[in-house]
Amino acid sequence: MKVVVVHEWEDSQKDAVTNFFDQLVKLVKDKKLPKGMKLEKVEISHENKTAICQWDVENMDMLMQAAKQFNISWRIKAFTPQVLYEHKGIL
Repeated sequence: MKVVVVHEWEDSQKDAVTNFFDQLVKLVKDKKLPKGMKLEKVEISHENKTAICQWDVENMDMLMQAAKQFNISWRIKAFTPQVLYEHKGIL
């Protein structure tokens, strides 16, 4: 299932957020994410104190349990989006 996770933080949490995303990207690059979890994209805007992660996971609970291991202290919202439009190139 496709899941989008939106992260929002305060200035005082910037170091913790940066550390979290550094660890997350390292796990992905080292192929150490739990089976059934695939991080497809991370987009971050430091100016807006917001990041968006796009996941492909077996289920939402698996993703939320994995997130708890990181002791995230900022706001996160996870949801399964409905695609209203997607540009597909000609093959």
